[in-house]
Amino acid sequence: MSSRDTQKTRDGFTFFRSFRDAVEMTDETDQLVLYKAIANYALDGSEPDISAMGALGRLCWTAISPNIKSGRKNFENGCNGGAPKGNRNAKKQPKNNPDSTEKQPGETSNRNENRNGNRNENGILEKKVAPKRAAFVAPSLEEVADFFSTIKGTRADAERFFYHFEANGWKTTKGSMKSWTAAARKWMLNEPRFANTKAPETSRETQPRYKAL
Repeated sequence: MSSRDTQKTRDGFTFFRSFRDAVEMTDETDQLVLYKAIANYALDGSEPDISAMGALGRLCWTAISPNIKSGRKNFENGCNGGAPKGNRNAKKQPKNNPDSTEKQPGETSNRNENRNGNRNENGILEKKVAPKRAAFVAPSLEEVADFFSTIKGTRADAERFFYHFEANGWKTTKGSMKSWTAAARKWMLNEPRFANTKAPETSRETQPRYKAL
């Protein structure tokens, strides 16, 4: 006969203050019956005969018995190897097995901590704050010209690049510009496309307002 087939003896149970307060509201003749009913059912599973009790005693047992039955049921499940299948308590928690390929609770926690931050000396998890990208600052024509000289560009190339983006608010096809130096390198790679782009004239001769007579 296996150990599961042998019913174990329950040596104790939880008795709440509310039980005592409820029993003391009944007649003295019913109080002893109720105390014995609670103990006998909780320890041995013996259903009491409440027909001999008064109305208040029966009401008291009706209020107390669900809690006692629940405790008794948990004890019986424990004797049979755990909660029945489908019960939430029957779900086994994964153990920390270093040879397992499954994610372990501790491993997941450590990964999350490494990703989100580290704990300080007080054990408080400090989140890592990503550095903010510096705001874009439009360059001057001379800065552009100096940079173009380092990437084999001419003054004319620098002017075409500068006036093109100065006119459209330093925006690219994908939105606001993030790095004008990177855009300048790309400009030089695509230089044949912009060869016909003329920089705006910086000076113009004053045209006569009226035609000569």
